[in-house]
Amino acid sequence: MPEGIRFLSIRLRAIAQATEAEERVLKAMEFASGVKSITVTRTEGHFGTAITVFEAELKKTAEIRRFTDSLARAGILSLLSAEISARTDEGCAFHFRLGKQQAFQETLELASGRDAIDVRMKVGVYPAKREEAVRALSEWIARQPR
Repeated sequence: MPEGIRFLSIRLRAIAQATEAEERVLKAMEFASGVKSITVTRTEGHFGTAITVFEAELKKTAEIRRFTDSLARAGILSLLSAEISARTDEGCAFHFRLGKQQAFQETLELASGRDAIDVRMKVGVYPAKREEAVRALSEWIARQPR
């Protein structure tokens, strides 16, 4: 687990619209998450269009550490440091989005548009309150190399 904070899980989710190549979205998810075990669910969107949902859940300490180290190396954590409170929900989950096209090109960047990989990092704090999660995230991110 990353030092100074405990993440219960990290979930990444991306959607491939009918016009997107699923193998490209899968590659982006594998790169962003750092794991090969991606769950693929096919469903139907508006007007009967095909939608494929790709999801990865990181629960193992090594997977979580690899992912958070990647975020730190890419400078993403320092970019999010001023928005921790706004991005943390009442369930102690920290939310942000990574660029799907950038991840396909093996680069981690915050998403600037709708074509994104949603990231949800569930913070383990006691008591399980939003304020505690914000405090823990703020302290942890402040200790990350810039």
